[in-house]
Amino acid sequence: MRLPCTDANFVSIRERFIHSFGWQALNVFSQVVLQLIFISVLARLISEEAFGVMAIALVVVGFIEIFSQIGIGPALIQKKHLTQEHINSAFIISLVLGIVFTLGLYLLAPAIAAFYEHEPLVSVLRWIGLSFFISALAIVPKSLIIKEMSFKKLFFCSTTAMTVGNLGVGLTMAYSGYDLWAYVAALLSQNTLMTLTYWVFRPTPVGLAWSREATREMIRYGGGSTLFNMFNYAATKIDTLIVGKFGYSDAADIAAGRWKSTGIYDRSVYLMGLPITVLGKLSDSVMFSGLSLLQDDLPRLQRAFLSAIYHIGLLVIPGSVFMIFFADEITVLFLGEKYTEAVPIVQILFVSVAFRSLIKVGDSVVRALDRVYTGSLVKAVFFVLVGVGAYFGLAAGLNGVAWALVAAVMVQFVLMMGLSLSLIHLKFRQLFKKLTPGVIAAVIVTGASFLAVQINQQLEDWRLARLIVALVINGGCLLAAAWFVPFIFRQGKDNILGTLADKLPVRFLRNRWRGDS
Repeated sequence: MRLPCTDANFVSIRERFIHSFGWQALNVFSQVVLQLIFISVLARLISEEAFGVMAIALVVVGFIEIFSQIGIGPALIQKKHLTQEHINSAFIISLVLGIVFTLGLYLLAPAIAAFYEHEPLVSVLRWIGLSFFISALAIVPKSLIIKEMSFKKLFFCSTTAMTVGNLGVGLTMAYSGYDLWAYVAALLSQNTLMTLTYWVFRPTPVGLAWSREATREMIRYGGGSTLFNMFNYAATKIDTLIVGKFGYSDAADIAAGRWKSTGIYDRSVYLMGLPITVLGKLSDSVMFSGLSLLQDDLPRLQRAFLSAIYHIGLLVIPGSVFMIFFADEITVLFLGEKYTEAVPIVQILFVSVAFRSLIKVGDSVVRALDRVYTGSLVKAVFFVLVGVGAYFGLAAGLNGVAWALVAAVMVQFVLMMGLSLSLIHLKFRQLFKKLTPGVIAAVIVTGASFLAVQINQQLEDWRLARLIVALVINGGCLLAAAWFVPFIFRQGKDNILGTLADKLPVRFLRNRWRGDS
């Protein structure tokens, strides 16, 4: 049934979007900051080989975890009319699958370690496998928090868990010399605390009585969501797996060099993925839950989609250009001097940031409108392109793998945007029109970055100072453009830089300048 398009209803939904986006933005920002602190310190305390082993372990566990949940969480969020039967069924299914997959990975760990010819993987996989059971307990309360758009609660849950688990447990063990196991302990501690806080902030009555019909409904959507997430996740990790298996130059390099290469490539992908993770978490929560509420109202869906494209494009297109220019400063500051050889890889991968971020908006539309099976086909194509490209790209080294990933992302962008636009009856020209301000901002950032590079030549090895100078120059140029010619960033009612410029205390100077000119 279509929602009545009353003024009160519109204001209510708009206010929920704004309030939810604000809290989730704070939540994601705090997670990124805490994770950056954790990884930056951890990278200086444990070996590159430890990162390589964890990279493979987390890829394996993350991939299996998609199946361990079979999309129950997204099904709870997308379902418009939720009953206690749905909640009971979701809890029982999640709990049973959590136990099954924990035991399953325990038994499979030796075979996986044998494939990678690295015995320590056995113990690591078995311990991390406990996260299947822990995560299963969290699915119901977490999904209900997101469905209700109670992102203030989500903020407190994640912040508490990451602070205590990563910074408290993980770094303490790393300082104590536990190397690889500090990373393992941090992960398990964080997941455990996250689950406990979800239940504290969203206590939910659950029972053992389940409904076959409710289960069938959730599994139908959850199955498509699982396929969607499976191919999406596999596509983002297959390159790391291929580097882990084949990424060495000769037989003498097989023992240590392969794992070092894997660690370097994994950290490069991690840096590239940070802005995508931020926007992805906003899209997967606020956009997904919000668009699910509007799934029967096409005009508001269109407005929400185009507005999201405008704001994300204005942020990530110039942001990608900036990161390409200053990949050296970003890489070394966040990962340390021993990762300097990752700089060219990171620089290449930054090319794909804008495309991958915008894809997230399309993903939310596809999931909210229950077209997850069609979306899965797009993700399957992306997976194949990344896998084939990474395998053959290795002939040119890690740089070749990075370029193959960028090419695959661009193809996925065209396919996913084409699908989402067709679902909400929009054209590519409307999409590109909304992206125009972001492109203009990118041109300004290109000129400002060239200037910053020239100035930074005087700062030599002071990378932090160089990055600060670059940020100040770029920020100043963008604000100046928004101050004097704000119309270049306007698209309909969307004009965030112009709005920001209007808040400046020297606004009267701009008005005088316009009057004199």
